[in-house]
Formats: sequence, C-alpha cells, structure tokens
Amino acid sequence: MKEEIPTGQSGPVEEQLLWEMFLSGDDRAYAYFYVKYTDDLFAYGMRFTPDRELVKDAIQDVFVKIYSNRTRLNKIDKVKPYLFMALKNTLFNVFQKEKALYHIDTIEPVFITEYPVEDMIIADEQEAERKQRINQLLEALTPRQKEVIYYRYVEGMKLDDICKLMEMNYQSVQNLIQRAIGRIRSVYAGKSSSALNVRLMSQYL
Repeated sequence: MKEEIPTGQSGPVEEQLLWEMFLSGDDRAYAYFYVKYTDDLFAYGMRFTPDRELVKDAIQDVFVKIYSNRTRLNKIDKVKPYLFMALKNTLFNVFQKEKALYHIDTIEPVFITEYPVEDMIIADEQEAERKQRINQLLEALTPRQKEVIYYRYVEGMKLDDICKLMEMNYQSVQNLIQRAIGRIRSVYAGKSSSALNVRLMSQYL
C-alpha cells in the first residue's frame, strides 16, 4: 500500500519523509514539492530580477535537475531553504553572463524589494500604503541587508538556514541583521514608531 501524500501544511519532519520518498523514486512526492513551492520560488526569484520568464525557466531547471539527479542527492533537513539555494545558484549562473544585472558596489545581483505592479493592485488601500512604507524603509539598506531582512522577517527563516543561503557564518548574519535594523532606525529617526516596527515587514513586504 502506498503512503499518502499530504495535501495540507506539512512540518519539517513530514517533509523530510517526503523528500526520502522522492529520492526513492516516488513521483507523487516530487509533484508535491513542485506544487507547494513553485509560487514561493517565483516570488523569491523576482527579488533578484524583473525578468519573469528567466525566473520561470530557472525554476524549471531546478526541478529538472533535482529529478534527474535524485539518485545522487542527499537527505536534507529542510526542503524550502534547499530549493531557495538551488534557485539562487541557477540565477547567479545566468547573471554571470549578464554583467549589467550586477550591482556596481557589491558585484552581486541587486536584491529587489518592490512588488510587481499587479501585486500592488489590491482592495485595501491602507495595506498598500503600509507596503509602500516598508519598501521606502528598505531603500536605505544595501542589497545584502535587504536580502537578510527578507529571509528573516518575510520568509521567517532560522539563522542557520540564512547562513547557508548567504554563505556567511552565524555571527556575520546576526551582525548584518542588526546593522540593517540600525540603519532603518537611524535614517528614519523621528518618524512614527509604527513605521519603524520591523515586524511590519513580515506582514506587508
């Protein structure tokens, strides 16, 4: 009897088991990860480039590669950070051929905070205003600071996962987060305290 594939929210333990099922050749487990994470991966990829088709192609490449290489892949603790890293590496390989996409100061692709226009067309004007406020706050940050804030407060990732994604040690990630928050507070000192509340980032970015 085949194991059931969960259709709702799955925790890390369940996803580890599903990943093992995928590595063992279960196509349903593979389809589960594709369906669950495609939208998240697309939103993440769009943070590095406005080229929607490029992001879509990169996502396809990621899933084709993990399917083709699944007999050689290892067990992993968390699937989402793994897929994020795979997509980031795929995009960066493309960016290496397109130097115009690199940030002049960091020699890295710019981490974008703005939402696509269609995502800003929402019924709640107050929400749109708050989202715009957060985007303005983040404009004071460097691309790396924007990236770490996105992982920590939008995706809610653990510091260990952020370390892997950004290829930095634990203390360096902590310092980067603190510098980003300090920069926001410094640049927008005197503004409404609610505008400086970093927790808003997780709700409105």
